[in-house]
Amino acid sequence: MLRWFCCLAMLLSGSISQSVYADGVRVRVGRELLEATVAGSGLRVGTQAMSAGSVKVSSVSGSVRVDGAEYQRPVAVTANGSVRLNGRRYPGEFVIVAREGNRIDVINHVPLEDYVARSVSAEVYSGWPEEVLKAQAVLARTYALHERHRLSNKSFELEASTVSQAYSTAKVPASVRDATRKTRGEVLLHAGEPILAVYHSNAGGQTAASEEVWSSALPYLRPVLSPDDAAPDYFWSYEIQDHDLAEALYDAGLERRADADEVKILQRSDSGRVSRIRLLGIELSGRQLRQVLGGRAIRSALFDVRYEDGVVRFLGSGSGHGVGLSQWGARELARKGRNYKAILSHYYPQTKLRQVRELPPVSYGGSTAR
Repeated sequence: MLRWFCCLAMLLSGSISQSVYADGVRVRVGRELLEATVAGSGLRVGTQAMSAGSVKVSSVSGSVRVDGAEYQRPVAVTANGSVRLNGRRYPGEFVIVAREGNRIDVINHVPLEDYVARSVSAEVYSGWPEEVLKAQAVLARTYALHERHRLSNKSFELEASTVSQAYSTAKVPASVRDATRKTRGEVLLHAGEPILAVYHSNAGGQTAASEEVWSSALPYLRPVLSPDDAAPDYFWSYEIQDHDLAEALYDAGLERRADADEVKILQRSDSGRVSRIRLLGIELSGRQLRQVLGGRAIRSALFDVRYEDGVVRFLGSGSGHGVGLSQWGARELARKGRNYKAILSHYYPQTKLRQVRELPPVSYGGSTAR
């Protein structure tokens, strides 16, 4: 996940005003669809009750079409309890937005704490220590509020994927519901604003500073040691034939020089990650290489490289961009007795944990989603 800057929020006696979160968050759960089926009990389109339990939604000439009726503006679809998109259940309501090319986006307008619980259940194992689940809940909530303000003028603030945070449609496990409830309303602040609460799977032993991956240095995203060695992908390797690598670079708009066969790391960051590398006459960053070959191949920018007999071999450690909390590192800290506040303080120095006031009632997608 990577998201960027904001200036959020009014503070009231050290807590964020309810106006920041009272309306929940908007998550894009359907992107540029040609058509979709929306269903639910007591279905309503806008203020109109529908006789059927499902409707077809699409777009034509910039308008939203719902079972043949056209709407010039985005239209809300609500139900008694959960709503379903192509069979998947979501809490809250949908807003259907027309896009170019006669396509639609489906936005899930969901209460904040419902979103937090569903994100946590998608991002970490529900059987992990409770302190990890609580830390993840704080991060999911903080990230959502950060994004809500940053994208307040857009039709949605969050994607239902790791582009933002993963977002589950399954029933939320009891352990995750408990962790979300016990941290209810808690967010991490720096200078009175919700932080950019990024995280990753494992750091390979040390996290990265924000400027190693993106363009700006944030005081709370600094390199720290991380006990990640229990992670299944703490060490990894990947190899590729040089002609296949050249093809991948070419497909990314980077053409190999005919006489170039050098493979060499040119520069590393303070945390040891590859900042610049030369491959077959092409110079690029470690992050660009991950984009070219994919995150499943180059799991992190913390690697060495060898080139022998026409084969390029990458030997690496860690998984993800490496900035912020390491989920496997947090698990190990919890196993050693650290509580969620200490875990968050370790990975996000110079931050403060504060309570959001008067959150509205939530269901966590429990009984209403099944």
